[in-house]
Amino acid sequence: MKPRSFIIAAALLAAAACFSRPPVPVSVEMPGVSAFPPGLFSEIIVTDFRDDAPSPDFALGRELQGYLAAELGRSFKGAVSRMDLSRDGKAAADDPAFWKQAAAGREHSVFLTGSAGLVGQTRKALDKKNLPLDGPFNLDRRGLIEHLRWTLSVDLAVVSAATGETLYKRTFREERDYSDLDKPAEFALAELADRIRARLFPVLFGAPTIEQRILLRR
Repeated sequence: MKPRSFIIAAALLAAAACFSRPPVPVSVEMPGVSAFPPGLFSEIIVTDFRDDAPSPDFALGRELQGYLAAELGRSFKGAVSRMDLSRDGKAAADDPAFWKQAAAGREHSVFLTGSAGLVGQTRKALDKKNLPLDGPFNLDRRGLIEHLRWTLSVDLAVVSAATGETLYKRTFREERDYSDLDKPAEFALAELADRIRARLFPVLFGAPTIEQRILLRR
């Protein structure tokens, strides 16, 4: 190889070494942002939820309290405790002095409290699997089926133990239809409360997000 050709080849190789390889897209999990300032509370006190239409066979307020306390214990790094409150109606629960007295000096805590209702209704709907061949509008041959709809409504509040003021308030409503007309309230509560948990916990702790980044390589 002639000296001039050797110099050109060496220059081309050096230039190729300086080129970056194609960038690689990567997914990065970023920490979520909570609705509350960091370090605001180190304990969550879950109260029994008020049930405005209590059933003698199913203690909805206690069941929801137990479910949320157990799930919070798996997700929250601080303390989680339960408290049964003797509330004289809604007016007392809205009084900041009521919550400050209930906290008994636990100022770095918040109450998770509120009211709940679980209602089951039998409803009729068009049987879409067995429609007559001449169309769904043949009223004489159109079949109806029954299903059971359970609806869970929760008016939830996060209350400061230090001030007694409400820091966060929201109404959650979830419903589901069951073909089994004997589906018990306990089963429906477990499924519907899990949906509410999935919407509530990102508010309390922040939901991590997946963001795209570009990794540059040489």
